[in-house]
Amino acid sequence: MSRLSLLACFSLATLSLQAEPVSVELILDCSGSMWNKLADGRYRIDAAKQVLSEFIATAPEKEDLHIGLRLYGSKVSHREPGACEDTALVVPIEGFQRGEMLKLVKEARAIGATPLAISLNAAADDFTKPGKKQVIVFTDGEESCGGDVTAALAKLKSNGIDADVRIIGIGLPKAVAARFATLAPIENADSVMKLAEALKNATATTVAIPAAPPKVEKLKVTVRVMKNGEPLPEGDISLTGTDKSPVKFAKGEEPGTWTGELPPGIYTANVAPAGRAFTDLGVARTADNTFVLDVTELPKVAIEIPNEEITVLQEFALMFSGANGVGDQLIIIAPVDAPDSALPNLRDAIGKEATLAMIAPDLPGKYEARFTQRGADGQNVVCGRSKPFEVKVPQITLEVPATVTTSTPMTVKFKAPVQRGDWIGWVKAGAEDGEYKIYARPTADSDSVQMNAPAEAGDYEMRYANDGSIKPFARKAFKVEAATLALEAPETVMAGSMVAIGWKAPAVGNLYISIVEKSDSPGAYNDYRRLDGGVNPLKILAPRKTGEMEIRITEEQQNKVMFTRPIKLTAMQATVKGPAEVAKDAPISIAWTGPAGTGDFVTITKVGAADNEYLNYAYVLDAPATVEIKAPEEAGDFELRYTTQENQVIARQPIKVK
Repeated sequence: MSRLSLLACFSLATLSLQAEPVSVELILDCSGSMWNKLADGRYRIDAAKQVLSEFIATAPEKEDLHIGLRLYGSKVSHREPGACEDTALVVPIEGFQRGEMLKLVKEARAIGATPLAISLNAAADDFTKPGKKQVIVFTDGEESCGGDVTAALAKLKSNGIDADVRIIGIGLPKAVAARFATLAPIENADSVMKLAEALKNATATTVAIPAAPPKVEKLKVTVRVMKNGEPLPEGDISLTGTDKSPVKFAKGEEPGTWTGELPPGIYTANVAPAGRAFTDLGVARTADNTFVLDVTELPKVAIEIPNEEITVLQEFALMFSGANGVGDQLIIIAPVDAPDSALPNLRDAIGKEATLAMIAPDLPGKYEARFTQRGADGQNVVCGRSKPFEVKVPQITLEVPATVTTSTPMTVKFKAPVQRGDWIGWVKAGAEDGEYKIYARPTADSDSVQMNAPAEAGDYEMRYANDGSIKPFARKAFKVEAATLALEAPETVMAGSMVAIGWKAPAVGNLYISIVEKSDSPGAYNDYRRLDGGVNPLKILAPRKTGEMEIRITEEQQNKVMFTRPIKLTAMQATVKGPAEVAKDAPISIAWTGPAGTGDFVTITKVGAADNEYLNYAYVLDAPATVEIKAPEEAGDFELRYTTQENQVIARQPIKVK
């Protein structure tokens, strides 16, 4: 693909003539999974950086165009605290800071989680200009931090920001892309060319696509080569763009300076005879386009990995020596065929020698460890690399019952080298890799985990996987059969009364019975009883409201209503009958009728007292038809009351205390 054909994909090549300003926020996913490959063999992060950098370098300068950049997952590893808060507006939506944006895209590290929801929430406060607003999200996965993306998108609207939100998927699984499509317009791309085309389409409403390819303009470019703090006058310089055609530069008037002319774009500079390559040099309109390349000789670092066998996501030891302990140093675990600029799995290296604990990549394959040090020009240079080593899929087996009953506890046995972040869980048969429902964490000191079976009958799959890997390490099919369920209860009862309910269901603690309104959501409940006690029939307090309701058996963990039966609740009625007069501090016998619900009581209190006030009282739940309480110690006009647990007075009788 030629550079011109790639640039022709960008819709920001020529802005549409519109009166109102245009504000665009680019959000780049820098999660660790961006080091997976696309269908064209490019690493996702490299492809996204190339497309964004070409876009930034070639977009025209215009007074009413404002472009900003937000990164998430670029500062904190997905395994470290704070990963789910790692989002930052690194370039504000204030004009077009082209040079700064190119620099930050180039330096972005893909190491973190996917806090998409908080990034969108923050975007609601990023726009400061009136006019048309657009948010373009480059992402290769769904929210991984428990955030509510739907609510975040709604926040943009609630803040009065009518932003056009577009999602550019980078190799998304079909099921994930389909879920995103319910939230915002999306294009899913699996190559650099398709990513560029998706960006063109995403910006079609804010910019005009040129009818013909624009005339290629050339910009003056200056390269200064430094070594040991001094200009290096000898050698040759050539720059290569995406069309792979090198452009040789001529020596400038000043020592160590070379000059040439190039169209806007992203280039790699090759310095001979130093044998050094400097990647991602952004040549852009209105930029200085002067690049300082430092070829100072860096230390030669030896790296050794003593582990004989390494499995995906395993923690393993790495030793290095020979470093100078100066400046920014990184240890990188990269595929052997990855470019030296790749940063797929890294950590800081401190000192001249050390032994570090590394985490293996989440995909099997041939890898090498690289020691990189940042030069004075900001370029990461490889100062040493280990021998290639193989990362393998761990040998894991699962044992599950061939058939289980809905919602019952099940034991899953496993054999595995348990790593941090491992999980065992079930999904429906055929579910996409990366999906999960109910799961448990295995431990190294056990060979089994416990969990509840699915609440719906059907074909399922148990999976052994890790938080850092989409593809499961092991899977086992099993079948779920429907449990026998039934409820027995009166058709009509008084509101607030205790209802005897007979039941047939698995006697397990994750199932409970409650009486609710028919329109209530699946997780709604009032008074409830779990079924693990085995009491049958059991008694439940009916709600203190009237109407057509239903008794439910609900699976708590999966929030699934398993079985229902209708029940009608009639109005609460009660009576209290005692003597008309009574002596101070004397016993009072009170005959009563009423719902007799939990917490209901008969009491005596002063006439006119609030409904929640009471003096001496007696609970009526499971009490005889006549209860006894003591009269107050002072004379006066009082009344007997039947009061519910919610302080509803539903019966009264005057009584005088002498």
